[in-house]
Amino acid sequence: MAPRNEEERFPLWWNPVLREAPPKSAELFLKDKQRDDGAEGLWRVHDGLYDISSFIDNHPGGSEWLRLTKGTDITEAFEAHHTTTAAAHMLELFYVRRASTPRNSPYTFHKDGFYRTLQRRARVALAGVPRGPNFASALIADLLALGTITFSVLAAATSSYSMGTLAGLLVALNVVTAHNFLHQKDNFRMYYFNLSFMSFRDWRVGHAMSHHLFPNSLLDLDISMFAPLFQYLPDPSKTLWGRYGPWIYSPFIYSIMFHGHMFLRLWPLAKGRIDSLRLDDAIPLVIPVSMMAFAGVSPGDAFWMWMWVTVTSSLFFHIIAFNGAHHHPEIFHEGDAPRGDRDWGLAQLDTVRERPAVNSSLFAALTNFGYHGLHHLFPAVDHSRLPILYPALKITCEEFRVSFAEYSLLEMYKGQFQQIARNKPNLVPPGQIDIGEVTRHK
Repeated sequence: MAPRNEEERFPLWWNPVLREAPPKSAELFLKDKQRDDGAEGLWRVHDGLYDISSFIDNHPGGSEWLRLTKGTDITEAFEAHHTTTAAAHMLELFYVRRASTPRNSPYTFHKDGFYRTLQRRARVALAGVPRGPNFASALIADLLALGTITFSVLAAATSSYSMGTLAGLLVALNVVTAHNFLHQKDNFRMYYFNLSFMSFRDWRVGHAMSHHLFPNSLLDLDISMFAPLFQYLPDPSKTLWGRYGPWIYSPFIYSIMFHGHMFLRLWPLAKGRIDSLRLDDAIPLVIPVSMMAFAGVSPGDAFWMWMWVTVTSSLFFHIIAFNGAHHHPEIFHEGDAPRGDRDWGLAQLDTVRERPAVNSSLFAALTNFGYHGLHHLFPAVDHSRLPILYPALKITCEEFRVSFAEYSLLEMYKGQFQQIARNKPNLVPPGQIDIGEVTRHK
């Protein structure tokens, strides 16, 4: 496939062909990368090819991360998910040969660049700090999961759709909180994510491996999966309805998206692929089974209340997710003029804005995708540990003369729709104008 023109080489050198046809999915995302990444059936990190097959079952983060990524370039994932130098030293044991093609990514990780400099400071800040969640973040996740089941049962027992709406809100907050845990090594709290109709496995691909590593780009499934309903990239060909229709239909679409995810998971089964099902796909059934077991309602009544809880939770979740930290006319999206320095860490900051309201407490951060800039830079670090890294981020931003703004929740909510309506690219690259003060953790 021919590379695109030199001036268009951000962030891809080749277009992701398979994902242009619906249904777009995590599986097709991986197939795209296996075709385009030049990994030759192995694992690619920078310009080296590695055979990690013998290490899969011993990977401290869990075997699934390596099984899913075989045959792809894992450079960005490798850099972002390892805060110590141990992984880099161990990787050399599996070196096979140099890759024969250039990387299908413009991002850089220069030794003295922004991200590597921040990494070194983060390593010092995290030295001696226990890995994984602290008691507070684990307790919040557990209580939200318990609350999800409790209020779902109460909704069924009282036939109260108001109570069902509250249960739906708890499901949504539970899912956002579980997102923190699915980024980490395998743990039981990542399964809370599946209480919705979504799958933590699919999100590990579509979110952790796609959106987190290539935000606001063609390789971001959070961008491409929802097109043409939500067209976030600046495109002169957008229709009037495409630009302003989401103001009208977004609540309806938000409400059925959990069902859409379930459809994508059942689609392979409809084609006879029984092997696509996993035991954890049955986790959503915990809600209606609990309704029948503890509220004594009929299967029919449990089903309809379950559907109401799912619809409302889908609405709440996507209001939180889509109106979060990434979409605003002043935030970089592919099609805009890119920053001259293609450092991966700078690219992360160019595509995110902090929101002080959701950084005010650990509960708010866990349930609203808080500490978002640092979470993108160090996704495997538990949210409870991220505030430790704010001093390192501040001094690194000052050293590299990087600033990024804090926006209010209302600004970001309006900004999402303003971004969808935007059809002209920003011609001034990030970093050439002062757009705000460096985020300070309070």
